[in-house]
Formats: sequence, C-alpha cells, structure tokens
Amino acid sequence: MTRTTIREGGPTVTESAAALDKIDTTVAHSATVWNYWLGGKDNFAADRVAGDRLMQLTPDLIVSVRASRAFLGRAVRYLVGAGGIRQLLDIGTGLPTADNTPAGRSR
Repeated sequence: MTRTTIREGGPTVTESAAALDKIDTTVAHSATVWNYWLGGKDNFAADRVAGDRLMQLTPDLIVSVRASRAFLGRAVRYLVGAGGIRQLLDIGTGLPTADNTPAGRSR
C-alpha cells in the first residue's frame, strides 16, 4: 500500500505504508524533545541528548516550555468550561506528549 502526498509548491511524494509507520529513534524530533522537557515517557535517547544540549544553551528554556503547557491547560479548561466549547481540534505531529489537549480538557 502506498500513499501519495501532494505538497503545495513542492513535489509529489509517494511513501509506502511500512515507511510511514517507522520512527527513526536515532534522530531527535521536536515533539519528542518537547515530551522529554515535560517529563513524559515517550521520548528517546537522541531526544534527551538534544533536549539537554538546548537547555545548556538556553537555561530558561524549560521554564518557558512548562509555562506554555500550563497556558494550554488553562486555555482548554476555560474554553470547555466558561466558553461552552464541546469539541476541540488539536493539530500537531500526532506523537504523544505529556499534558496534551485532551488531558487538559478532562480536568
């Protein structure tokens, strides 16, 4: 089985289903580095190395990451509670992360 993706302004890419299911755990990914910073369990050695290096370069980074996630939680709780919103569309990488939008909604 293959999937064809047409990218706006770019080439058409055809990928096999098997290739789509693989994650290269030897290369850091922004979503799994973020997961590491948030104390999640869905990250790999490459993510931890990259995350630690970025924290060395920007010591206040972890404070910003956690503040951003706390804001997301507050915003979701407000929209669901006082705002009366019943459906949320969370557009992201599709990789799991700690304290995601559905988790914030359920509190």
